[in-house]
Amino acid sequence: MIIIIIMPDHHTARASAITGSHPVPGQGLVTLRDACVFARDGRTLLTVPALTVLRGERLVITGPTGSGKSLLLATLAGSWAPGISFRGERTAYYSRVGFVPQRGLDALHPLIPLGRQLRRVTGATAKRVTEVLEAAGLSDAGLQHRRPAELSGGQAQRAAVALAALTDAPLVLADEPTSALDHESRDVMLQLLDTLIGPERTLVLSTHDDVVAETLGTRRLQVSSGKVTESMAAAPPVHAPDVPGPGDKAA
Repeated sequence: MIIIIIMPDHHTARASAITGSHPVPGQGLVTLRDACVFARDGRTLLTVPALTVLRGERLVITGPTGSGKSLLLATLAGSWAPGISFRGERTAYYSRVGFVPQRGLDALHPLIPLGRQLRRVTGATAKRVTEVLEAAGLSDAGLQHRRPAELSGGQAQRAAVALAALTDAPLVLADEPTSALDHESRDVMLQLLDTLIGPERTLVLSTHDDVVAETLGTRRLQVSSGKVTESMAAAPPVHAPDVPGPGDKAA
């Protein structure tokens, strides 16, 4: 299912303390300082000495399987699995988070018709849902009446991106959303993510794919054995590859 995490506009976690204030211009959307994430048995799973995620940034997280990429996404969202504890300082300025998983079907209820589901979850109007689905390459009106279980894998992945876009969340997290796609579908997905999320919103994406990192990321983080390092500083964004327009047939 899509994860929409509702939080106070300003959420700071220092150990278990929470405080609040209003953001100021030029301040990061999410900031971590001396952050550590622990397992139930006390093992350190992730350490982040300092990290600031900026508004409108395209941040890519790379690293091997099991290195802590998904845990870093959870820490940016401020949402951890049971048994996981956080220590340090986390400051965030947003009210909700959108999430795009590896498989589009994991973002959707399999039995609720797509159009009704998007309207119900996001509160968007029918017109707005149609516009975003068309921008995602799902222009066939009949698709809105289908259950997600009846969609192809490519269609479901596009629908998941549309759902994240419709949340209007300032922060969208994508956990290896291209890992199950062929190269052509991957390039389409990168274009959709960059376009539908919009330049004013922040996209943080984890991946094993260097092409994804080089295409989408304006900054890159490397996670290895739970340690986070910056491997590419902020730079002008690289445009995603040209792909078929929204009106073309979906994968």
